[in-house]
Amino acid sequence: MQDLTQLSGRRLLIWGFGRHGGGLAAGRWAASHGAEVAILEQRPASDFGPAGAEALARGWTWHVGDAGHAAFAAAELIVASPAIPPRAWPAAHPPRTSPEALFFAHHAGARIAVTGTKGKSTTTNITASLLGWGVAGNSHEPLLEWLMRSGAHAPLVCELSSFQLWYLKDAPPHFDIAIFTSFAKDHLDWHPSLEHYRATKLALLTWATSCVVAPEMEMMALRSAARLSKIVHVSGDFRAADGHVLARREDLGLPGDHNARNACLAISAALRMGVRESELPARLRQVTGLPHRLEFVHEESRDGATWRYINDSIATTPESAIAGMNAITGPLAIILGGSDKGAEFVELAAATARRGASPVVMGQTAPPIAKALALYGLRPLTALSMEEAVLLAKALLPKGGSVLLSPACASFDMFNGFEDRGRCFIAAARGEQALQPSARGATENG
Repeated sequence: MQDLTQLSGRRLLIWGFGRHGGGLAAGRWAASHGAEVAILEQRPASDFGPAGAEALARGWTWHVGDAGHAAFAAAELIVASPAIPPRAWPAAHPPRTSPEALFFAHHAGARIAVTGTKGKSTTTNITASLLGWGVAGNSHEPLLEWLMRSGAHAPLVCELSSFQLWYLKDAPPHFDIAIFTSFAKDHLDWHPSLEHYRATKLALLTWATSCVVAPEMEMMALRSAARLSKIVHVSGDFRAADGHVLARREDLGLPGDHNARNACLAISAALRMGVRESELPARLRQVTGLPHRLEFVHEESRDGATWRYINDSIATTPESAIAGMNAITGPLAIILGGSDKGAEFVELAAATARRGASPVVMGQTAPPIAKALALYGLRPLTALSMEEAVLLAKALLPKGGSVLLSPACASFDMFNGFEDRGRCFIAAARGEQALQPSARGATENG
């Protein structure tokens, strides 16, 4: 097992710099502990903007290539981006770790981990708000960046993806509480099988003193740490296991039944960590939504009609898109599609039909989504860009309503991540990138 507390003088190679700050934070941390840092990426540093420029300015060597590059075999320790799947590793390789493993080797404070196919970012956010703790990991601030700012003993709620969990499996960290929000078919472009994905997620529940899981996952998660008391949402109330009221649903300002379920998990964890029941209503009222998660971004009115634009770009699975649709009332047009992660779209199509939503499809998965929608008599419009998708969606609501970006797919066919996709949607909704629909975009799929 690698000693990750002793980095001074070691030749450390960061494999996969990334665009969300994880590689840069790992490099800063390693350099501050005396390591000799180099980067291995498929693209030059100039493609990574200010982060790439900082890497060069710090004197880190930047190599362009993959695991076949000479720098890979010459390194004493590989710090891999969690985006690199198991199949990418050669059979013989130098010792490996990840930014997350470096973090847990140095963090000594109380910590709660949150994972799940969907809902983990919001549940992390709610839990941290209830406790007044820091939050980092996955779609939040990089763990090592947070550590450098907050110190080794600060308490933390950390969001962990299945990719990150796989890289932690050889030396699992311990958590006071583990939270598992949901499970659905996903990320089969990274995991070799659904069972591999499931097992990687479930492992977290054995790394904690206690855990809380979504009710529908009780049978799946039989092997786990001790369960916390369940909190339920019934008739507009958050209730303890014995039925007494802890808070009202209206205390939580986030829309949707799925966010009420997320809050139940967070409340259970917060109570175990010492929050008093009497404090819960006020603390729930302090919770704010995260960007790109059912985020209201614009409203416009004309000739007596009003259109609301809602950015749910984080919805990268059919299940999360269904939850997004069901959280919104009134006439609805939904923008679907993106890059393919092996998902199936029949249930999404059925939910779209039940909801009475008017679909616009785009991206790599537009054809299979359109095919599934056709099973339920829906003929979506096809867009070639986000600007076009927004215009087509608005045209499907001549008397007003909500235009929802909840794509049910990843974003890497057309965008640099769900944040980039969400920003493009916001700009299009606000008319900052006007584009008239093309002839092709205005036609229907057969």
